[in-house]
Amino acid sequence: MSAIFPNHQWQLPVTEEEKIKELVRTTNLPPIIIQLLYHRGCRTAEECREFINPSAARLHRPDTLPDINLATERIISAIENQEAILVYGDYDVDGICGTAILVSTLKKLGGVVTYYLPHRQNEGYGISRAGIEHAIRHGIKLIITTDCGSSDIENLQLARDAGIDVIVTDHHEPNTASLPALAFVNPKRQGSDYPFRELSGAGVAFKLAWQLLASLKSPKEELIALLDLVGMATIADVVPLVGENRIIARLGLLALSKTNRPGIKALLTTSRLYSRKLSTRDIAFVIAPRINAAGRVSHAQLALELLLTEDDDTAINLAYQLEEFNRVRQRLEDIIFTEARRLIIDGAKQEQRVLVLARPGWNEGVIGIVASKLTEEFWRPCILISLNGEIGKGSGRSISGFNLYEALEKTKDHLISFGGHCYAAGIKIKRDLIPLFENAINQYASLLPESTFQPTLKIDAIANLDDITPELLQHLAQLQPFGPDNPEPVFASTGLEIVGYPQRIGKNKDHLKFKVRSGNTVVSVIAWNRSRDILNLRIGQPGYLDICYTLANGTFNCNNRVQLKLLDLRTAGNNNLSDLSC
Repeated sequence: MSAIFPNHQWQLPVTEEEKIKELVRTTNLPPIIIQLLYHRGCRTAEECREFINPSAARLHRPDTLPDINLATERIISAIENQEAILVYGDYDVDGICGTAILVSTLKKLGGVVTYYLPHRQNEGYGISRAGIEHAIRHGIKLIITTDCGSSDIENLQLARDAGIDVIVTDHHEPNTASLPALAFVNPKRQGSDYPFRELSGAGVAFKLAWQLLASLKSPKEELIALLDLVGMATIADVVPLVGENRIIARLGLLALSKTNRPGIKALLTTSRLYSRKLSTRDIAFVIAPRINAAGRVSHAQLALELLLTEDDDTAINLAYQLEEFNRVRQRLEDIIFTEARRLIIDGAKQEQRVLVLARPGWNEGVIGIVASKLTEEFWRPCILISLNGEIGKGSGRSISGFNLYEALEKTKDHLISFGGHCYAAGIKIKRDLIPLFENAINQYASLLPESTFQPTLKIDAIANLDDITPELLQHLAQLQPFGPDNPEPVFASTGLEIVGYPQRIGKNKDHLKFKVRSGNTVVSVIAWNRSRDILNLRIGQPGYLDICYTLANGTFNCNNRVQLKLLDLRTAGNNNLSDLSC
């Protein structure tokens, strides 16, 4: 029986014990909860209380967003004069929800409004020439973008030349200080005084709707009715769940559970989530993939129609279509993942710091998901490129510590175009420049510390098994919703003994289930995709094992016994974590 080595470098945060004790005294919260809050940036009792009880009253008023007053005035003028307005969105959940927010708001205010979503494969991301030509043909006088437009200078100029006013609302990093647009509403644009940069695209659309409704003195219920859409988009777009986003996500989850929107109710029904208390995981891994599936394998318009319909029968029919699209998406994803993974292993690419893979025929709507999976498995930034003739369109995902947008900015001489943010981006590239681009981005990566490319597991707290009680879980629930910058808390327990006999479980026996003991406390552990370790586990040896884990929903079963979701394990050298890096 050999030693078990961890898959990650285990890392403990630096903790200031005296400050933790002071916060425990002033908040009456358990020390372990205060430690978690401290690691999430809470330094005062007030900040701890605000984190636990996020309030709508702490949302920033929209009037400090750049150009929002100018945008509002122009929209009100268009409504009053019955000018044709086009909301131009994006084909992902964020763009679809942002479009639904603006279309529904403008209709309620009496506007003459239609919408346009680009075709992912034919037009790609952003404001397309085809979209502007559509607007010209239909006599559009005002275009409002959502979740796009910050880099589309050429086609914005095309609209301006045609006499169409454009209001750009977006949240992506702009690569220019100004645009040929009437208004540019983006918290990340140069000169913005807005206090929170990390809104989703739908979050910016929500702020514009808020400003419109407030300016026209509409009932606040009309703004509240948009929380389900903006909450869903905020969670699905993987923006940091801190600050305003945390408030929006928390309120959005509550609104989704009570929504009267036929499309969302139908979607919850077909995905078997109806009448359940929803979590960020439900949105990110169940609802969002179904909405995104429309744009990935067909056209995103179907998903938007679902969110906008007021008819229950139409909604359920559209929801079932999304179910089928999602099944197609899953099949395509499996095929591309297998091919891409083989290219990495057969080509010995796993030692490269950035994985760049290209192949004809890969579905452009799916390569981003596959890139994300490969990034997680190999802990490398990954860019997959779908080739069509001499042109490739790529989608990339990154790891913490590697700013993908910055890397593309440094290597843009090899690209036709690019856009995105630090963790996700898209590119367009000439086929014959791919080797040069691959070399350049890996040279950029070589300047970063080697530790950036070593998978790290950040541990929030050391816990004894008897610390994990139903009361602790109640306190942990107050830290939700979990997501980027507020992940599920990770605990470590050391010097444990394995009791009973470990079992391989699951359809293919890929997973492992076993029990551990410390003192008089015995708990069950589920270890996904770790069945290979069963032969190395030593039973009945006190002080043998260290584990890292989370406490997922449903941690306590009907017998009120805890179950841990294993993240990593190792044979213990001693009974403490003093050898861990901080």
